[in-house]
Amino acid sequence: MAGKELERCQQQADEVTEIMLDNYQKVLERDGKLAELEQRSHKLLDMSLAFSKTTNTLAQKKRWENIRCRVYLGLAVAGGLLIILIVLLVTFLPVSDGENSQP
Repeated sequence: MAGKELERCQQQADEVTEIMLDNYQKVLERDGKLAELEQRSHKLLDMSLAFSKTTNTLAQKKRWENIRCRVYLGLAVAGGLLIILIVLLVTFLPVSDGENSQP
């Protein structure tokens, strides 16, 4: 009777050992997956920082292009107005000749 009890306890101990080994294997697999996930998250963070830097640089470049375009447009409008003003002045102001002036 004691032999059967000892055999039953040994069988339960073997089952518990098997379960613990299985759990240990699962923990190792989980640890590997977590390490891989951490590497991927670091890689994504690096990529997002690079993307952010690129977008900031591009936004600044576009702002300067916009400012430059506005300056050129302003200069073109000012030049056009100046030409129109000169044409109007030449057209509507009387020209004084030295020969036609009266003493």
